Amino acid sequence: MTRAPWIAVAGVLLASLSSPAHASHDDDGFDPDNRSQAVKGFNLTVKGQGAMEWGKQQLERSVISTSWGGGDIEVHDYKTTGVDWAAQTRCKDWNALWTSCDVITIQFNTAMYHSDWEWLVMGCHEFGHTGDLGHRSKSNDTDNNSCMRSTVQSAYYKFDTHDLNAIQAGT
Repeated sequence: MTRAPWIAVAGVLLASLSSPAHASHDDDGFDPDNRSQAVKGFNLTVKGQGAMEWGKQQLERSVISTSWGGGDIEVHDYKTTGVDWAAQTRCKDWNALWTSCDVITIQFNTAMYHSDWEWLVMGCHEFGHTGDLGHRSKSNDTDNNSCMRSTVQSAYYKFDTHDLNAIQAGT
């Protein structure tokens, strides 16, 4: 293969490492490296801490067990203005085969949302991405009972049965 195609392939791989989770709901989120995830928060506000604890609790409802201490899921608060995202999830460290994520980073944007409800929805939503869930839409969440809707104005702040089944099937 000539040099140009290898450069293009490398560029695609590098871009995929840092892109936020914007996946469909069919196991296209970030595959966790196993069913046991250690969580640690960094520089969290009181609301960020609450969102992290709620998201962790929702993940515990699935087949994924969690613990405190870090190493698998890192949660941060940032005040980022001039952007249109309230929170994002990224893979910080892929495994050697690029088949699962060893370290997943969640970032809450403190500049965007301030109600307690929205923080709970964000916590559930972003932790859903760590369990390999993608976004839900009206077509696959017709009763609007999943926190995995692509907006934090969701009417629901928990995983529904569909979400829990998708996590079980994907991990």
